[in-house]
Amino acid sequence: MRNQLIILFLLGLVSSAAAQQPQAKVSIEQSVLDDDGGRAFILNSKFKLLTEVRRTPGAVIDSPQQCSIFLGSDWSSSPLHEREPKLSTLLASVSNQQDANKLAGVGIEDFFAATYSQEVPTVFAEGEKISDLRVRAVLAELINSRSLPPPESSTIYMIFLPPRLISTLGTLTGRKHYLSYHNFYNVAGKRLHYVVVPYESDWETARAIALRALVAAALNPNGEAAN
Repeated sequence: MRNQLIILFLLGLVSSAAAQQPQAKVSIEQSVLDDDGGRAFILNSKFKLLTEVRRTPGAVIDSPQQCSIFLGSDWSSSPLHEREPKLSTLLASVSNQQDANKLAGVGIEDFFAATYSQEVPTVFAEGEKISDLRVRAVLAELINSRSLPPPESSTIYMIFLPPRLISTLGTLTGRKHYLSYHNFYNVAGKRLHYVVVPYESDWETARAIALRALVAAALNPNGEAAN
């Protein structure tokens, strides 16, 4: 009986010590392989709005210029169309002073840089998929036709997808493996930064995901590390 009590006491000490160990930080953004073997960054379901953002060792886009593309014919009608004004001005819509201070602290200095918004009324079939390479092709076509402003060092293109369109990134599927992702590629000697945001039915959640992804792209424009 005495030996059993000692064993129980020792097990209790071990459990107590384990409970006091610091929990490993769960990554809310991780690097993955994109369609051509490069590196993209996904935002997963463990994301928190702005509480865990941190500055990476490299460069930061301190005055992000958001250029929004609402892809698909669904955006031309209510209630999706009514979302566009606030989704198009994500940083300007930050009203919480704590969030604003956090962003300023990690290097984002201008919340009111120039923005641009455009609907692209392409018709997609229900359940149709759009790969990362196809997203790049859409961007290239819009820029080459001068439907979109050309990329500058501070431009971040935000591609908002409609409900019926499924995003894919390498072997991953949007809404299943990630909530959004950011990536970049070089065109005409310039680096083109973009974010893909699969459709989210809840408006507040949709805005939170898009804002967090935009901030992640601004804080990690060179793809050096996850935020």
